[in-house]
Amino acid sequence: MLAAIILTLSLLLSPVQQQPNPPWYMSTPLPARGEVTFYAYDVMERAYHRRLELAQVPYCDKPACVGYIATLRPGDLGRKVWLVRPGLPAEGPFLVVDYAAARDFDRLNQRGVVAEVDYETARRWGMSGPLYNVTMLSESPMTERMYLPMVPIGRPASTLPAPATQRQ
Repeated sequence: MLAAIILTLSLLLSPVQQQPNPPWYMSTPLPARGEVTFYAYDVMERAYHRRLELAQVPYCDKPACVGYIATLRPGDLGRKVWLVRPGLPAEGPFLVVDYAAARDFDRLNQRGVVAEVDYETARRWGMSGPLYNVTMLSESPMTERMYLPMVPIGRPASTLPAPATQRQ
């Protein structure tokens, strides 16, 4: 009886088990939050052009894409993502043009790395080391604007144009 009570309490009080991470070769479940580092000068751009030559990523030059990133998983290759730094608006889309080697995946994943940005983005962001608590999204959090037809205001209905009638 005591064992049943202890088992029940341990199940009730233990933290909820999170879904296990998918294998290295699959895409990253988004949104994801963690550390972002950066590539050295021109390395990401060369990776982009090489992947473009091999038809592994779509064409997405600037300004259509604001930059390029590497994630931990090859399943992300060619994906467009948005990055949100703490306290700042989302920026994107970034095109995923590279990924971590399988042998580095566990180490980087344990460290909490979610992406590496290109050198130009790192300079624009003023990075001298990793950024923490950056969120990676699969789509822009900005809502698209809806444009409604203009409605005249302040004129009586009698001054509005009358609908066209059919002539016989």
